[in-house]
Amino acid sequence: MYKFTSILFLLISILAQAQPKNSITGNSRSVEGSNSIEYFQNNKMNFYDIKYLKLEITAQPSSRAITGVCSYKVITKQPLDTFAIELKQSMFLDSVYVNNGKQNFTRNSDHIYIPFAPVVNAATELNITFYYKGTVSAGIYAGVDANTGLQYTATLSESYQAREWFPAKQLLNDKIDSTDIWITTDLFFKAGSNGLLKQVVDLPGNRRQYQWSCRYPMNYYMPCIAVGNYLEYKNYAKPAALRGDSILVLHYIVDNQAYFNNVKPDLDKTPAFIEKFSELYGLYPFYKEKYGHVQANIGGGMEHQTMSTMAGFDPNLVSHELAHQWFGDNVTCASWSDIWLNESFATYSSQLMREKLPALFPESAAANLINLHNNIMSAPGGSVYVPPAESYNEGRIFNSRLSYNKGAAVVHNLRFEMQSDTLFFNTLKTYQQRFKDTFAATPDFKLVAEQVSRKNLTDFFNQWIYGEGYPTYSVTYYKKDGDTLVLNISQTTSMPAVTPLFKGLMEYKISSAQGDTIIKISQSANDQTFKIYYTKSPAGVEVDPNNWVINKVGSVIRGVDTITATQPKVKIFPNPVRSTLHIKLGREAYETIQILDVNGRSVQINSLSPGATVYTFPITLSTGIYFVRFISKKGNFIKKILVSR
Repeated sequence: MYKFTSILFLLISILAQAQPKNSITGNSRSVEGSNSIEYFQNNKMNFYDIKYLKLEITAQPSSRAITGVCSYKVITKQPLDTFAIELKQSMFLDSVYVNNGKQNFTRNSDHIYIPFAPVVNAATELNITFYYKGTVSAGIYAGVDANTGLQYTATLSESYQAREWFPAKQLLNDKIDSTDIWITTDLFFKAGSNGLLKQVVDLPGNRRQYQWSCRYPMNYYMPCIAVGNYLEYKNYAKPAALRGDSILVLHYIVDNQAYFNNVKPDLDKTPAFIEKFSELYGLYPFYKEKYGHVQANIGGGMEHQTMSTMAGFDPNLVSHELAHQWFGDNVTCASWSDIWLNESFATYSSQLMREKLPALFPESAAANLINLHNNIMSAPGGSVYVPPAESYNEGRIFNSRLSYNKGAAVVHNLRFEMQSDTLFFNTLKTYQQRFKDTFAATPDFKLVAEQVSRKNLTDFFNQWIYGEGYPTYSVTYYKKDGDTLVLNISQTTSMPAVTPLFKGLMEYKISSAQGDTIIKISQSANDQTFKIYYTKSPAGVEVDPNNWVINKVGSVIRGVDTITATQPKVKIFPNPVRSTLHIKLGREAYETIQILDVNGRSVQINSLSPGATVYTFPITLSTGIYFVRFISKKGNFIKKILVSR
């Protein structure tokens, strides 16, 4: 999911007051604090596995009123005395059928309860159908766009809004094996949904039914409908893995030719994105059906499996929602605490497309990465991983700074830490293959990354995923003995009480008139000194020149060089000195005398006349220790002086 504006969501507004009759127990979780409303989910939903879902929805553009028939085929996993499923209390439930027989039911805390007597045995197949209708207050967007003339009604169920418009088991650990979604609307409109359009049936009363079918497993928040005054546009992707075969890319766009002409260039980028992602992550996971877009003003985009619902079609949004087909749809986060496994990878995928297909974006990959880092460091704290106590708080789940941007930057950092694009992309492919059609948690991804890279990533995940904040680096550098560069590197962190140190690789660029050099250093303490073989004359040090790591720079200071040529016979007097410094040189020819303070900053420079051996310099410096650097073509050396007033 991607929102153009600040991500603001309706918080779940149900208080689990009394337990349902027959002592059914459930999970009741706080949304955002000790005084907040709670969200209730009944434990009985864990007692069965959903095999099949059929939705028959009647809807019209610009209206939130729907009529629905929802049919499930489930298999009980253990003896079941009560079937439980969620549906918003405000929706009218007309009747319930179990195995074609009308069944009694009760409702409480936005749940439907169907009692069984006798108890249903484990491994029993149940066919359950719900007949319902109502006006949906959340989970559906509907309206008219005055600028384009778009009339639309579209669902959006992530994270807890599926129950707003159909009976749903809103648990991430049970994917629906197979789904049919039939949408009835007026003859003048089109209806988009998941999977393949199997048939369009004309009905009495100038109505038409669109029969969509999806045969890939799908999580509960992925089924969708969208109806509107759409035109249909198709193009095709041809990933290399299909060896000349193609994937249908289907677009339902407002029937406005001028608008279509404006967005068509961006729509036409979709096949290239599919082909590149298939190369990087493995073949598009739903290639036997389709990918597509359906337009609705939902404030951004939503990655409904095989057909994303979109408010616009800029390449950032198109690539983000498409990437979710791998990260989120094929492999779904195991809990909302793990949402970064969906959103961070989708956000980073847009960054990768800027890198791999730069001609398709107005902004460079480098500029986009800087913007991500600036947003991340606009506040000092917050973890990529959502604390379990906040896993029902949608504002925290979909925090753009943390779940999206920081997570994406951390994925980029992981790529750098592996020091191999082959290992990095093999990690992503292995993750997709291992958890295909299922779900994964943060430790699952960590294990894959460690197995593929053969690196221990415990520190990395503790710092960057579970930890908080970012580091600030300060560097003091100087030359020693002619061929050694000394780097004193100190690190402070923005949340030292939570994450006092960020261990790991960091690049430094040593600039020089003789050519720049990039070195990599692995820091394991807050203050460390590193010695590097380096024969050039350093002119400066740049921290993280390629922006691999979220960080700020405190100071970069040149210290006092201790480079020696053949130590000459040079006399400096008086020392300590008050106002005038006398220098007597030997036969060595020097070009410049430079005075530096204790921090290595130049405070006085004097050019020398060729052939002269005696010099007198006025000293106007404040009291303190200083260093006199003698610079020649053969080398440099340092003498210390004390200025006393």
